[in-house]
Amino acid sequence: MIKRLFVLFAFIGLAAGTVYAQPKLEIVGGETYDWGKVKPPAAGHLEAEIKMKNIGDRALKLTEVKPGCGCTKTDPDKFELAPGEISTMKVKLNISPAQSGPVMKNITVSWADLEGNKALTSFRANATPIPMGADTAVRSGYIWLKADVQRALMFTPSLYFSFNDLKVGQESTSKTEVTNNTEQDIVFSDWTTEGGIVCNQATRVTLKPGQKLEIIAKLVPSAKGNYTGGVKAKTSHPDHVEIDLKAYGFVQESQSPVFQNPATPKQ
Repeated sequence: MIKRLFVLFAFIGLAAGTVYAQPKLEIVGGETYDWGKVKPPAAGHLEAEIKMKNIGDRALKLTEVKPGCGCTKTDPDKFELAPGEISTMKVKLNISPAQSGPVMKNITVSWADLEGNKALTSFRANATPIPMGADTAVRSGYIWLKADVQRALMFTPSLYFSFNDLKVGQESTSKTEVTNNTEQDIVFSDWTTEGGIVCNQATRVTLKPGQKLEIIAKLVPSAKGNYTGGVKAKTSHPDHVEIDLKAYGFVQESQSPVFQNPATPKQ
């Protein structure tokens, strides 16, 4: 009986040791990196350094660091970490010219026991037998990136005009709306247009805090093919000295109505 209990306790101790002896990765400071409220970055992206620490008792390998989208770039300085060692990852989060308000992205981080991963790689490449008890499991977790981009002017639906149905000789319209997100008046002036666009705004306009201004662009194209144009204006806000609303589209040849619905031949 005593011998059986000894074997049982030994087995439990071995199992506990196996559970404990595994690679463990910790994101120093928490899994969420929050820039908080920020102005649109002049460089076009936000930057951060995120530290990842091996808090287990075995060496580990970062097997994958995968951003959730192409707007996020990552660059860890180490992929193999001894117990207690830290990998510092530089992160860049791109902010588009029209992006405003809350932003949330993620990075998937995967890691494995270093020796177990080497054994698994060798097995896959050369069919080398994996040692008994080798830890070949891959663990994964997420790092969340958050920011609240504060723009003085917000354009809806976008910072450009999209003409979707342009035809030679026919008028087409595209709209955008600008909102004053500040607590001060913003003055728009010196309106100009390019590419034959006629704009509904041409005079000095004062936009009060929270107010919206609709900008309508009308166009009658004269030739088929790719089209570009735009609307420009100056503002009194230092972050938006000038707004430049580009216009894009493709002009098709207009068809004569005589041939669009031919008469049905008489029987």
